[in-house]
Amino acid sequence: MELRQLPLVLLLISIIYSGQTEETPQSRVTIKPAQHVFRGETVTLRCDINAEGVTRWQYSWYKDGSDKSFNELQEYTFSPVTETDAGKYSCDGAERGGSRTSHRSDEVTLTVSVPRAVLSVSPQSWLTEGDPVTLICQVKGSSTGWTFSWFTFSSVINRYELLSDSSRGAGGKYTVSSAALKHTGVYMCTAERGEPVDYTQYSNTQLILVTGVSPPVSLMVSPSRTQHFTSVFLTLSCEDQSNSAGWTVRRYTDRWG
Repeated sequence: MELRQLPLVLLLISIIYSGQTEETPQSRVTIKPAQHVFRGETVTLRCDINAEGVTRWQYSWYKDGSDKSFNELQEYTFSPVTETDAGKYSCDGAERGGSRTSHRSDEVTLTVSVPRAVLSVSPQSWLTEGDPVTLICQVKGSSTGWTFSWFTFSSVINRYELLSDSSRGAGGKYTVSSAALKHTGVYMCTAERGEPVDYTQYSNTQLILVTGVSPPVSLMVSPSRTQHFTSVFLTLSCEDQSNSAGWTVRRYTDRWG
């Protein structure tokens, strides 16, 4: 071999060696807004490949360990996401117009839950006529975009029915400023959002019990004095100051010695 051909040979060897030792880039999957989402939300999977000198990739997406790709875009969006979209996702890529490929990424798990409404009562469930009470409906872990509906159990039709003024609790709070006997009952709620509409499961139930206002009573002792003696008659009377009828009187005593 002539010496003037040696630099060309060394250059070719260098190029071949460089190509053989170039590291295979790693792929990475990210999920937005989160890996745990609720049915009906919008979820985007993104595949990123960090490789110098490569700007155009053809991506391949895989689910639950399958070798069959279901999409070739860098980002894949579920809108709306459903329970069947839950699973483990991975990706890899091949250079468009080139020879480089990437390693397949680690699997990232997407969890899709069915949203459930949770009902609570403030300040309490046991009320006296005239007390205020607020029913609070929430979707745990997913607080935006929901419209709420309110139901109470009807013994007439033996099922829950929508409250006639349910719409005033659409924001998640149904308030009764002055409870009446008619408000006694079992309540529950649901929530909805999106287009097409996605509904939560029915909430837990809450019992509201409203009792009438008890009239004030007084214990009267006759004769009226601070000290009494044995073998001397006295009279105890329980008087209802509202003068209403139909009350049953019960006597309570403290026994000493």
